[in-house]
Amino acid sequence: METLKEAREKILAELASDDSDVRAEYLKLFKADAQKFSTSMAQAFMKWRALDADLQGDENRAYISSLVFTAIGIHILSLKLFLSGHIVAAGNIFRQVVEFVALASLCSSKELGILEEFMNDRYSTKNAVRDVLRHSEKLGLKGDGVKALKDAQKFYSKFSHPTQLTLATFVSFSGEGLYVGTNFDRGKVQAYRKEVNGRVDLAKIFPNFVDGIIANVAKW
Repeated sequence: METLKEAREKILAELASDDSDVRAEYLKLFKADAQKFSTSMAQAFMKWRALDADLQGDENRAYISSLVFTAIGIHILSLKLFLSGHIVAAGNIFRQVVEFVALASLCSSKELGILEEFMNDRYSTKNAVRDVLRHSEKLGLKGDGVKALKDAQKFYSKFSHPTQLTLATFVSFSGEGLYVGTNFDRGKVQAYRKEVNGRVDLAKIFPNFVDGIIANVAKW
């Protein structure tokens, strides 16, 4: 039985940890995936630079650029958190990535008028994926890509509320008991693979996502 002092020291150690040992375990399995992810996101970033270089002093264009940059930035953060063992936080942020991609696509269409609503805090971003589905043809988006956004949003909403999935994050499937904070559990490798694949697959469409934004803004 642990004493109060021992429990406190373990919690303090977790709070002070940089998670490097946990991250090393993930990277043993997923280094190649991280490299693929980085390549795709670098391509998306370079396309964003072209978008950002053509703002023409327009506040609306600056908002679009900011939405795209944030989507790129938090997608990178989501994988970093996952590879550091912050599974719940990574899943929650990944949901925001999906919604940012959808929101940026919607706002890039001047005809829809959603950018103005968003800028004036009149648009509920929780509806972004739903609205992308409704307007996918007008936005020039492919059906499979839009469906992938919807499926990802549905799955990762499980990390935004208390669920059995959240509980399982801190329970060892390899017989090591309970975890406090970050962890790498060899009993969950199959589930980890699905998580990483989802992020890498989304990263692959990011360059096309930015291209679509650029094409829509060019119609303004």
